[in-house]
Amino acid sequence: MKHIYKACIFIFTLIPVFFLPYKVWAEPIPVFVSIVPQKYFVERIGREQVKVEVMVKPGESPATFNPNPKKMSLLSQAELYFSIGVPFETIWIDRIQSIHPDLKIIPLHDTTYKNTVPEHTKHHSHFIEDPHIWTSPARVKVIAQKIKDTLAHAKPQKKKYFEANLQAFSNDLDMLDKDIRNILTKKNKHRFMVFHPAWSYFAKDYDLRQVAIELEGKEPGARSLKKIIEKAKKLEVKVIFVQKQFSLSAAENIAKMIGATIHEMDPLAEDYLENMRRTAKAISGELQ
Repeated sequence: MKHIYKACIFIFTLIPVFFLPYKVWAEPIPVFVSIVPQKYFVERIGREQVKVEVMVKPGESPATFNPNPKKMSLLSQAELYFSIGVPFETIWIDRIQSIHPDLKIIPLHDTTYKNTVPEHTKHHSHFIEDPHIWTSPARVKVIAQKIKDTLAHAKPQKKKYFEANLQAFSNDLDMLDKDIRNILTKKNKHRFMVFHPAWSYFAKDYDLRQVAIELEGKEPGARSLKKIIEKAKKLEVKVIFVQKQFSLSAAENIAKMIGATIHEMDPLAEDYLENMRRTAKAISGELQ
């Protein structure tokens, strides 16, 4: 009897060891992303198999963002970080990697070719790289594929699950693309003005013309503003897009001068699919 008792004790001590691999297997992958739309992309593919934290919260600007100590501390718990090429990453990605050397950083912006947008100074014009690749549903499909591959590598036992989720998401993106094209076929020409040039990929995909107000990240002066108004009138601009991260005053002044409407459209919105549809409707004039 004594031997049986000892054997039972021994078996019970082994139970946690046997169940530990399953516990690790069952836990979601801790993931960090730079912006809110990425959270949506990762969660569409990973669903309950991922736990996603966002660096830049709604209302914050990726151009001026600096992570606080709490964010840096949370990063120590992450296994994966999906970067996407927004401005703050230029400085912070290397710092994050040096502080958390075990964190795997996966750049999503190297999966597709990039657009450039003109940036004007007082003396000359030049082109800068536009980081807003997620405003193109076609490019999001490429991004989603890399997310799936990364998650499948981290959790190979869930590969088929991630593949099925990717297919469902790809189908939704195809439907989104079809809806946008149907919305935008109602007019022959589509030109829209923005304060911050965040929609160049969207414009390129759907044969649109984006006209930017922003001058090196600042509101234009009186002389530049006059030129912008003249250009907007010539192009018959009917919609001006603004973002809550930027000032409205210049856009409001121009809208009054050219008879355009103003719509707040945030490329960083979480409801990605509907946000893209709203954008198309606003450009087509359906939203008043």
